Amino acid sequence: MTTTTDLAARLRELPDDALERLVLARALPTAALGESGPQHIADFFDLAEALRADDAVDAAIERLPRRALVALRDGGSPDDLAPAVTLGLADASGAVDDAVAARLAARPELVTDAPGGPTPARPDTSDRQSVADDDRSRAAGAEHAFETLTVLAELLRAADAGAVRELAKGGIGAPLARQLGERTGSDAAVVPDRLALLDRVGAAHPEDGSWKVSDAGHTWLRASWPERWATVVHDWRAALDPAVAEVLDLADDDLGDLVSLGRWAYPAGSRWLDAALLDASGTARVLGLAVDGRLTTTGRVLLGDDPDAARSAATADLPRTVDGVYLQPDLTVIAPGPLAPADDDDLRAVADLEAPGLAARYRVSEDSIRRALRDGRTRDDVVALFTRIGATEVPQPLTYLIDQVATRDGSVVVDRGEGDLGSMLHGTPEQLDLIGVDAELRQLAWERPDLTTLVTKYPPHVVASALEDQRYPAVLAAGARPETRSGPPVRRRAPSRSPEQAARALVERLRLTTERGDAEPEQEWLARQIDMAVRGRTPIRVTVRMPDGSERPFSIVPTSVAAGRVRGKDTAVDVERTLPLSLVVGIESDA
Repeated sequence: MTTTTDLAARLRELPDDALERLVLARALPTAALGESGPQHIADFFDLAEALRADDAVDAAIERLPRRALVALRDGGSPDDLAPAVTLGLADASGAVDDAVAARLAARPELVTDAPGGPTPARPDTSDRQSVADDDRSRAAGAEHAFETLTVLAELLRAADAGAVRELAKGGIGAPLARQLGERTGSDAAVVPDRLALLDRVGAAHPEDGSWKVSDAGHTWLRASWPERWATVVHDWRAALDPAVAEVLDLADDDLGDLVSLGRWAYPAGSRWLDAALLDASGTARVLGLAVDGRLTTTGRVLLGDDPDAARSAATADLPRTVDGVYLQPDLTVIAPGPLAPADDDDLRAVADLEAPGLAARYRVSEDSIRRALRDGRTRDDVVALFTRIGATEVPQPLTYLIDQVATRDGSVVVDRGEGDLGSMLHGTPEQLDLIGVDAELRQLAWERPDLTTLVTKYPPHVVASALEDQRYPAVLAAGARPETRSGPPVRRRAPSRSPEQAARALVERLRLTTERGDAEPEQEWLARQIDMAVRGRTPIRVTVRMPDGSERPFSIVPTSVAAGRVRGKDTAVDVERTLPLSLVVGIESDA
């Protein structure tokens, strides 16, 4: 029989890292991990009680595979019991906690067959497999994968530009989902799921009200299309819950009925595992790993452990990148196939993406050329880029636009006024003549101290914005730029601790509480053990140091512990005893 006292003693002896892992694995409620409150854990006895509570035991049993449940019920090998030992449901010798045994006895329907049990009947797919066209399945999978990779890449770029913001309650709003759907060329309904996938693989995450791209996300954007596919599949597979990964391995190539297989493999886990398996099956489909409920040969390789083979398989299935784009006289750019990420980045520097996809469409505009010039490119650099990437000659309207913008851009400079008051506008006399009489800018109330300067009381960023709205080639001087902000003010949520941080804080608090006992630490520990026995009316064997230095055991059922003494009924001679707590050197369960 394992009692709360026994478990508390085992927990106390665990190294800090092992104790942290146990607390993490059991996923105790937030209230229990807090530093205050009626449910918070103050010492090892509280932790033992929390781990032995019915709800906590049931939650742990849900995470056990079939073989571990059978081993807990009927006994089994150390390997079969290992998952239960990891969760603290049994000790290293195989002794099962009595609270765990009671919960298993209350649910006899969990495991009704002999150890191991027959696997559930699987549909016979041999005919379907022999008839299925593997090339067709791989092509369909690659199409799904390319579509998803395109959406993920566009969402990462949107997040990097600060365009993906969260609501105060968490998640993104419907209007933003529609905008991102239009930007990525996908249905707005799938945008939250794709963001969740990016978070799961570590490419991006929400922080302070907006999504941030991680270093891994930036690296992924620079990778080739096959590398992107292989990487996102590898990271997704690595992030799966071990139970989900085990069920996927059991399923082999057939993902058509993962829920039934999961309920066989984890008999108590349907409450959480069903949804996780359905999500995994859906993700395998959108990542192009499975078609019609079956893994493709490429999907099998991508889920394997050989990164070189995964990249080769991805390269063989994904559409080849194109070497050139079609430059149209109407200032559109048509990519007849996927561009290499480096070429795509170069093209985005001088054009705006209008329609993402396998045959993407970009548009060159005065704003996009101006953006390229302000990023440090020269007129010749822009022309050379179009010449290199274009499968056709650079059309005359495009050359004219580049020359026009290069000639005008930056010729009007907005700077701070004297004494940092208002703004000063510098330009040619002809440009300032036009600006000074422009009716749309009349509210700026210009003053002209000389032919090449205009002065206004409004701040530089307001003036520059008004000039750009009227298509004047104005730029802000470096000293006139306002402090950049990532976005509008948002209500920040209080930072929350990660599960790892909460577990570490709990372990540190438990160690500190043990060292700070009002009595000597060991006496405080013994007193709590006796107190637990009093509350549970549990027989214990108390070893007492006698005046002559010898030690004598007493088997008692304790009734109280107070004022440095423990009182209880001696079960051997049926008398009431009072023992000084300071002379107690050891306590063992006598149940």
